[in-house]
Amino acid sequence: MPSCLSVALPVLLWSTCLLAAAPHQEVKGEAGEVLRVEVGPEGTSARPLRMGLGLSTTLLFDTDIQQDQVRLEGRAQFVRVSTGNALLVLVPSGELRVGETLKLSVPYKDATLPARLVLTLQVQSEAVDRQVEVSRRSRSAESYRQEAEQLRAELERLRQGDARGPALAPEGLEGFRALVLGAGVVERFSVESNDFGPPCQKPCALSILKNVKYQGGTRRAFYLELGLSGGAPWTIGRAVLFNGKGQEWESLTPWQAAPATPGSKARATLEFEMKDSDGRGPFSLRIWDAEGTRSALFPGIVFP
Repeated sequence: MPSCLSVALPVLLWSTCLLAAAPHQEVKGEAGEVLRVEVGPEGTSARPLRMGLGLSTTLLFDTDIQQDQVRLEGRAQFVRVSTGNALLVLVPSGELRVGETLKLSVPYKDATLPARLVLTLQVQSEAVDRQVEVSRRSRSAESYRQEAEQLRAELERLRQGDARGPALAPEGLEGFRALVLGAGVVERFSVESNDFGPPCQKPCALSILKNVKYQGGTRRAFYLELGLSGGAPWTIGRAVLFNGKGQEWESLTPWQAAPATPGSKARATLEFEMKDSDGRGPFSLRIWDAEGTRSALFPGIVFP
């Protein structure tokens, strides 16, 4: 159990960089309403940013962003996605539906926390946020201390013999999948989490709503939360990870808590043994259903 601390603390430090927006403030400007968003870990979640089909929404940041690492769910369904040093312009196409929500992840260039902003976008037919000014509020040292203390208390509780964690994982799982589901510990690994997964290469029913990637030695693994927009329930039958050099790796036996169905989330884990890989991406992930009649391709995957 002591190795849990070495696992949990890096995850804690990383996860504090993914922060929700604090309450919005709308002010009148020369061009109409301007939405001002202050980003900070202590803020409460606010309403999504409102987009209009064919209309531009411009986000202005108070510090430079990493333009090449901006991640937008459903990017192919936007007519325009333009970035500048501290600017992002979004124009959704008519392929999106009114009421549909998407995730936007914007990393900042400097190391000041929060290092990444994650926002929810929603397509609206009437009110639209045409201009959004985003300012960043750094996290206090006291909030870090309190969260670290809470984590230490939780680890101590586990050391005292709480058996709830191991019961979460199905019998027989090992490696990263056991770690993800609470049944084991991996001594040395790196982890990266995203509030939304890579988009499907072509429009498909299966989507990755959340994606946590694990890397350690020759093993690579995913914890996924899957969504389904329509069709028959989807249970993963097999999965293959491959790169642009013609190499591919079949997953170990997939684990899935329940079939993915429209309107619900399904937890799943995939793990790969990649002894002959140099670890360099990007990789693509193809997932088949249990019958092998449907597949979904998710490109552009890079491990931490």
